[in-house]
Amino acid sequence: MYNYEIIYYSLNKFIRNRSIIVKKFASIMTNTFPSEIAYNEWKKRQDDFFLKDKRIKILLKQYGMTKFATYKTDDIEPVKAITIFEYDKKDSFQKCQKIFLKFMPKINDLVIKSNIVRGEITMDEI
Repeated sequence: MYNYEIIYYSLNKFIRNRSIIVKKFASIMTNTFPSEIAYNEWKKRQDDFFLKDKRIKILLKQYGMTKFATYKTDDIEPVKAITIFEYDKKDSFQKCQKIFLKFMPKINDLVIKSNIVRGEITMDEI
């Protein structure tokens, strides 16, 4: 086997096993709102902060965020939304917190019940 073949196979093996070396990190937030009106106000403020200024999205990506998605459930009242944040690694989560801490004062007058869980992604196949 030539040296470049050894390097190629070693690199391929490393890429396939990358998840063993560096664990992706996730934060999952479930928000419960008393009404559709409260949900819509939260959604508007979230979109205004994170989507209007393109620099914020760029910074989150540079810090290592790989997913930021909100899902609204079918529940009528109370209204519920789940937001999933994924990061390259736990350190990326820490870096992105600087931005999220700037957003929190923009919603602290709203009535929202939030539950947050965080941890390493242990399976991500499909």
